[in-house]
Amino acid sequence: MSLFNRAVVIVVAAAILAAATIVVLIATGALTGAFLPSDWFDVVAQRIADATGGTGAAIIAISVIAGLAMLALLLYELRGRRRRVFLLISSTDDGSATVDRESVRVLAEKTAAAVGSVREAECSVDERSGGLSISCWVSVAMGSDIPDISSELQGKIRDAISRFTGLPVADINVRASYEPSDARRLAVR
Repeated sequence: MSLFNRAVVIVVAAAILAAATIVVLIATGALTGAFLPSDWFDVVAQRIADATGGTGAAIIAISVIAGLAMLALLLYELRGRRRRVFLLISSTDDGSATVDRESVRVLAEKTAAAVGSVREAECSVDERSGGLSISCWVSVAMGSDIPDISSELQGKIRDAISRFTGLPVADINVRASYEPSDARRLAVR
């Protein structure tokens, strides 16, 4: 999203958040319509203040939901974008070759998920002085041999990353757990 578009989203979200807050304050009686800088909204403010029962509750509920949504949107837009981290594959006089660290993470996860007993895999990749440090959290089928699966995962992930990126892999840490759904089925029997 361009900087202009982000600025427009931030301004609009802030305006809606302010309006939602004012509506809630008027509907709860904490604020009067006279607070508003102009008499443009006097009629609307008076209707909000006069609303009772279900109508008043609906006005408050909708305003709170809109305010929370705009607050979430503002936080998302203001927190900034994550900078992509590129890992250097090679560098020559003609230029350099890099790969996005996120791509290496995806390669590790897809490689791990292809191992027979692995149900789910979530990996992270960090760059260290001796090469990449990869941590994988895997969920495996109940009854699987975790030491064998860990060894197989380490070998396959190391081979895939070395083969496809040429990057050295310093270590691969595997944290395994049995798949909870299989455990529940076994416990019921």
